Amino acid sequence: MKTTSVIILFLSIAFGAQEQSDSLSALLENKQGSERIDVLHQIVIDVWLNYPDRAMQYGEEALKLSEDLGDSILISKSLRLIAGVYYYKGDYEHSLEYNNRAFDLAVLLKDSSLMNNGYNNIGLLYYNLGSYQTALEYLLRAKLMKESIGETYGMATTLNNIGLIYHRLGDFKEARKYFREAFAVAEQMMRDDDKIYSLNNVGITYLKENNLDAAMDHFKSGLELAQEVKNINWGAVSLRGIGEVMMRRGDMDSSHLLFSKSLSDSESIDDKKGISEAYFLLAQHALRRGNTEEAIQYLDLSNEKAFQLQLRQQRLDNLKLYSEVYRDEGNTPLEIKYLNEYIKLRDSLFQDVVTRNLNLVPLKLKEEADRYRLTQQQAEFQNQLLTNQLFAIIIIITVPLLVVMIVLLRKNDKKKRELEEYNEELKRTQKLLITSEKMASLGVLAAGVGHEINNPLNFIKNGIEAVSKKISENKDIDDEELKSYFKIINEGVDRTANIVKSLSHFSRRAPGANDRCNINEIIENCLLILHNKIRNRIRVITNFTSQSAELKGNEGRLHQAMMNIISNAEQAIKGEGTIEITTRRKNDVMEIWVEDDGEGIPEENLLKISDPFFTTKSPGEGTGLGLFITFSIVEEHNGHIDVKSSPSEGTKFIITLPL
Repeated sequence: MKTTSVIILFLSIAFGAQEQSDSLSALLENKQGSERIDVLHQIVIDVWLNYPDRAMQYGEEALKLSEDLGDSILISKSLRLIAGVYYYKGDYEHSLEYNNRAFDLAVLLKDSSLMNNGYNNIGLLYYNLGSYQTALEYLLRAKLMKESIGETYGMATTLNNIGLIYHRLGDFKEARKYFREAFAVAEQMMRDDDKIYSLNNVGITYLKENNLDAAMDHFKSGLELAQEVKNINWGAVSLRGIGEVMMRRGDMDSSHLLFSKSLSDSESIDDKKGISEAYFLLAQHALRRGNTEEAIQYLDLSNEKAFQLQLRQQRLDNLKLYSEVYRDEGNTPLEIKYLNEYIKLRDSLFQDVVTRNLNLVPLKLKEEADRYRLTQQQAEFQNQLLTNQLFAIIIIITVPLLVVMIVLLRKNDKKKRELEEYNEELKRTQKLLITSEKMASLGVLAAGVGHEINNPLNFIKNGIEAVSKKISENKDIDDEELKSYFKIINEGVDRTANIVKSLSHFSRRAPGANDRCNINEIIENCLLILHNKIRNRIRVITNFTSQSAELKGNEGRLHQAMMNIISNAEQAIKGEGTIEITTRRKNDVMEIWVEDDGEGIPEENLLKISDPFFTTKSPGEGTGLGLFITFSIVEEHNGHIDVKSSPSEGTKFIITLPL
């Protein structure tokens, strides 16, 4: 998680920008003079993040019109907006140039508000250029000026930016102080975007300190608020933060799901920075799982976006991770190649900073340490090559030494085999750790199945005892009576086989979605597993289609989804009640209706039930991932779920799957 992905610059950005900018573009036809300039300024703000070239055209038109009118305030604003476009294109040098021109105008106008804005923007640009000392000076001036003139607008942004500098310098405690102060100001001003921004920043500092519980609390609060106000951008940042926490806790399945959801959300709004960060985290995830080939593929995608936006810090992080991937592969030449590129890029950034006469001795010392370590690695690699060549010559020339070398090689082979066996054992142990949590869930299921197996086994036991008793009495036995006993035995055996067969469906791990699945049979299997919880309390009504109920899918995953939904219906009924399940074919889809007359879902929670970690259960009774995973499974099958509910009428789930 990198703080460069969560920086607010110049003015706030509204979502739904494309639709709004289209409507504003239509207004330009009837606008002249300063009114036209105001509309042009608003369009620039709406599209500068995702359509920078288009924003630049409108900004330059606004600047020309402002200069023609000779309005210094409009000229200053146009310059600041063009600077903002350059910022989102990653051209910090031109952005700094235009911000300085706007600041000079503000000084001539003696406009404190415009001067304050200039201090904040220029400080943020120096931050992105790596000039932390200069950046801090400008941002502290902005803070003091806001306080002196009593201006609260933009204060949260300034405080957050000051916190980012302390975060980059490694002073996480001081950074949190400013982030929390920013949250308090945003709460007072009712600025939800700034609140989410502050929550995510606090979470990042805790993540850096490996305080996973505190980090999770802040990221989850940020995600909840982002979903409430429909802020997709900050919601994606929160998802990435939660995913990092889950990955550090070893929950690789959940973290991969969250990183993928973050990537999907960022792609939906064409947030190239967010897309690049999501791919980087997926690459880290793949490396942790030992899949270096997949890690390289994700890094290539991250690098593509980083080059488009000139995200220099992202490129640095990518190069560093490339070297780690190839180190794990044991590919020393490529490891050294990417580490060389990393130091070369960082050196070029450092030279940019030096030209501004900044005191970055600690950073330079760290670079020199990296360079020294790289030099040592290169020397060791060259020495190893030279040693190998020397041994080859000795083997060819000296026969006695060849015998010695053969013995040594055999010993090395033995050690290599021992190391391979150790690695295999380590992989098996890791696999056991990963599956332990899944096995815990299966234990609960198996307990219910065991209870159900006891009943049919009693049928078998009683039938056998009755037959034994008849035989021991040595009397004539009525064939019909004997048949009835054997019928009891067969019935018990059949019921036992059916229950065990139903359980086997949940252990299937098909890699794709090409099974021929009978939805009616899947539902029957789920009801059989839940029979012990339902009987004598809940009446189940099934209205299955008389047509074919088959479709292509992953049978194990569909069992999991239907079990989650039917279990939720059962848990929603506290006393006695009814669950009605209906299947029907409609055109090219299969519809499954699951209705219960339980407690129902309050309206304010309906939009949250598919969110990760959302649950109304008491602590320890639910993870909040059940319906989130169910919705994901249905989406994997190109289907969707509609939910209708109210506290007085119960709940209806309508699952639609393509045939």
